[in-house]
Amino acid sequence: MNPFLMRCVLLWVCGLLACVPAQADDRQERARIARERDEATLRFQQRQRECEQRFAVTACVDEARAEHRQALLRLRGQESVLDEAERKRRAAQRMAAIREKVSAEAARDASPRPVRPAPAMQVREPRQKAASSAISRPATAASAPERSAQEARSRERFEKRQREARADRDEAARRQAERAKPGKSPGAPLPDPAGR
Repeated sequence: MNPFLMRCVLLWVCGLLACVPAQADDRQERARIARERDEATLRFQQRQRECEQRFAVTACVDEARAEHRQALLRLRGQESVLDEAERKRRAAQRMAAIREKVSAEAARDASPRPVRPAPAMQVREPRQKAASSAISRPATAASAPERSAQEARSRERFEKRQREARADRDEAARRQAERAKPGKSPGAPLPDPAGR
């Protein structure tokens, strides 16, 4: 890209930054940019059709593309200025909303809080310890024989599982020994995939 042209575009963008349009003008400015973009595309298409009538088509089309690209670059620069201004405006609005919220919270914290009356105390009669401990003792005493019966059932289930596991291992060893007996022919081999 031409350095002189780049400087001109940069100066023009800086000039636009200095005079950022208001929000109402923002929509009009965006509509103008969209219109100019459409016009630039139409000019490019027209120029391309004209180039097809010439003898040196490629050079003419390349020149038309370069002009189209420059026009779009200029319009993108204008659009980015508008976008940046809108971002700044939204950030300022958000900061104002945050400040307002913080000041409202500070005012609420600074204001005296209404005093709530203390809830009425409810007095209950104390429980009798002797009655509750007498109830819990028989349950503990009754649970010891129950616990030993449960342990016996658990031990019996464990031993049964051990016997079943031993029987399964013995059966597996017997089947393996039967397969390994001499004189027994192995199974037929798989068919050769290459022999189709």
